[in-house]
Amino acid sequence: MSEQGPTVFNGRYELLRHIARGGMADVYLARDGLLGREVALKVLFPEFANDPNFVERFRREAQAAANLNHPNIVGIYDWGQERGTYYIVMEHVSGRSMSDVLRSTGPLHPDRAAEIASDVAAALGTAHAAGLVHRDIKLGNILVSDSGDVKVADFGIATALVSGGDAALTQHGSVMGTATYFSPEQAQGKALDGRSDLYSLGVVLYEMLAGVPPFQAETPVAVAYKHVQERPDGLIERGVQVAESLQAITMKLLAKSPANRYPTADDLRNDLRRYLAGAHRISGTGAAAGGGVAGVVAGAAAGAAEAPPESPAQTPVTEPPATAPISAVDATTAQPVTPTLGTGAPQQPMPGSVDPAQQAAITQQQAAYGAAGYYYEEPPRSGGMWRTVALVASLGVLIVILGYLFASFLDALGGDDEGTPVDVVADVVDVPSVEGLDVQEARELLLEAGLAQPDVEFETNDEVPVNQVFAQVPPSGERVEPNSVVTLRVSSGTADTVPSVIGSLREEAIATLQEFQYVVTEVTATSPQDAGTIISQSPSPGSVLAPGSTVEITVSSGPEVMPVPDVEGLDVIAAVNALREAGFIVNPSQVEEASEEIEEGKVIRTEPAADQLAAVGSQVSIVVSTGLPTVTVPAVTDLFAETAIQTLRDELLDVAVIFEQVPAGSPSDGRVMAQDPAPFEEVEVGLVVTITVGQAAPETTTTTTTTTTTTTPPPTTTADSD
Repeated sequence: MSEQGPTVFNGRYELLRHIARGGMADVYLARDGLLGREVALKVLFPEFANDPNFVERFRREAQAAANLNHPNIVGIYDWGQERGTYYIVMEHVSGRSMSDVLRSTGPLHPDRAAEIASDVAAALGTAHAAGLVHRDIKLGNILVSDSGDVKVADFGIATALVSGGDAALTQHGSVMGTATYFSPEQAQGKALDGRSDLYSLGVVLYEMLAGVPPFQAETPVAVAYKHVQERPDGLIERGVQVAESLQAITMKLLAKSPANRYPTADDLRNDLRRYLAGAHRISGTGAAAGGGVAGVVAGAAAGAAEAPPESPAQTPVTEPPATAPISAVDATTAQPVTPTLGTGAPQQPMPGSVDPAQQAAITQQQAAYGAAGYYYEEPPRSGGMWRTVALVASLGVLIVILGYLFASFLDALGGDDEGTPVDVVADVVDVPSVEGLDVQEARELLLEAGLAQPDVEFETNDEVPVNQVFAQVPPSGERVEPNSVVTLRVSSGTADTVPSVIGSLREEAIATLQEFQYVVTEVTATSPQDAGTIISQSPSPGSVLAPGSTVEITVSSGPEVMPVPDVEGLDVIAAVNALREAGFIVNPSQVEEASEEIEEGKVIRTEPAADQLAAVGSQVSIVVSTGLPTVTVPAVTDLFAETAIQTLRDELLDVAVIFEQVPAGSPSDGRVMAQDPAPFEEVEVGLVVTITVGQAAPETTTTTTTTTTTTTPPPTTTADSD
């Protein structure tokens, strides 16, 4: 943005401030002048704008994502070309990315992590149904709005699952995405489908629960290798306090083989919703429980039929106790388990290849991890350690078998004909009544009752005091499992219309917002506005907001300044590029000026001058040389020669004089009779002007010569008397 006015794209989108930078584009907060709303404007880097592949991928992002209409997907409004590059206009989500959330809060409560994963699964289900694979599901692409809504962003490297009229841009064999969240097939450059996104979501869910991703290494290549070759540690094995069912869901997502993951995002979402409802059953075959959690539920066994979702009337089931972790491993003897086509279950070793105890350990490993295609580790074949390992493994297998028999027994007692698991009543607690209490008092009472931290939803209410609970779900008296979550509806008082403080000074803006009982947070950003001036606010002016809500203001720190580059002597194009690279806007109206030192077409100077500090984004003018200066030849005809010569020299012209004889008494005598160049011609400074000056001929003089003849008498001769 410049001092001449804001930067506007397509005559409609006014850039307000820079908010993010990605791998191929900058993102700006902008205002849609037509619809009067704030939007996010993604602008492709200029260096990519000339690359047809990048441009096409950028176009596909807009076109593909614009067709996805879902509350959990960031909406795309518009796209176009401007200023030699490309842009797309997106929904502006006021909030934070999950990567920011985790950096500030650490691991999430398991229920909140499951809720977020469920919302992401809903978004992916819509995208996959439209034939799109995201390819880059990661914490940074999952946004949580200030109101708690979850949005999936950046379908910028999505590719069509179904071939259209043209070839897919992302071909089989290419690798795109972020290594930390690669699926094994993605790391190997194989063809992808929606199950690759589900693996990446499994990494996200694991990281939200544990605080770290399942695989870490010093280089992206090393991380990608681990995705392909190594099994992740179970969450419980890492000391994470998480239900075995949620661990099983997570580990099933992380199965090496796509065939052993959830078939669709909807299947995953159904299991997450069962978990959140307390019905801990895992759908599909080969649910991977990880960390040595054997036989999480009967429905997780390899080859189990997909069970339909439970009806709301069903009672939640509890989870069987976990077995001891399988730790009988020797990393030097690890061998792969090859999935079998059809069921995806691990192949059994050939009879006689291992002894019975070793076979028992392998069997328990398969029970613990299902048909996930993980590597199992072959125990030593001899020694005391092996006998210990065999004993532990055999015990584990026995527990698995007993668990399975117990589940079958329950099925026989109350299961339906299709094998739907029977509900088992867990320990329950009575939900206390917290309506009418302050929200903090309500929290304490629920925790004392053995329930989890409640979800708090603030709503405007003209009749209930601020921060007082006026409703709860489940209601008081209902019996639920321990650590269940109660949702509290809390009054935020009477809502007001947010006033506009844009353009105000910081202190004035804070005082105004505090009068409405808003909590004011602030960020700073460089801008052409004076330091301390409010350049934007969120929520936008006119929004309805309850007292106690947060309003973020963006305070100008003044323009960013830097020295103007020295472009003297450069041609115009080179000078313009240098100034633009430094962040300045070049005034299109060039000033021309003659110069005795700088040749024609080169830059004489800039305004502001070189090395002078100026605001980034401000306008700089350049002065261009027209070559040597020129003057207009004055008219000196009829002037006396002396006057004419002085007149010409005053105009920085040299003079040459030619005399021409004129008659005596002529009025042209001593005056300029002619000049070359002619009067009023434009000539270069220092040019020789030749003037012709009249000069009278000398007068003719008649000389009379008078000859005087003097007669001299001859000398007298005197004779000698002698």
